[in-house]
Amino acid sequence: MNNLIEKIRKDTQYMENSHVNDPKIDVLLDEIEFLLLKDSDSTIEIINGLDLLSIEWICSRFEKISYELQSKELVECLEGLLEKFSPDINGFKDEVQEAKEALTGS
Repeated sequence: MNNLIEKIRKDTQYMENSHVNDPKIDVLLDEIEFLLLKDSDSTIEIINGLDLLSIEWICSRFEKISYELQSKELVECLEGLLEKFSPDINGFKDEVQEAKEALTGS
């Protein structure tokens, strides 16, 4: 599991240091999303091991991951990130809400 967490951290650090239009960013985000769609238990463990920068980069995928996994525990984990990183959250609050809605179908 630590290898996956390190891979995601490394990938998001690359994205942070890249030009916004670097096509590799979408490829890396797709790879990360694929890894996080395996199962909710490992996804929760991985997400809980990530730093704020990594979370901010992958949060755009929270809604799809939540929809696919349909895990209440995952949504609770994402909500916990808001508390964990508060007040430093810079915009993934909406993504957590969208993930919650993807679970409940609201």
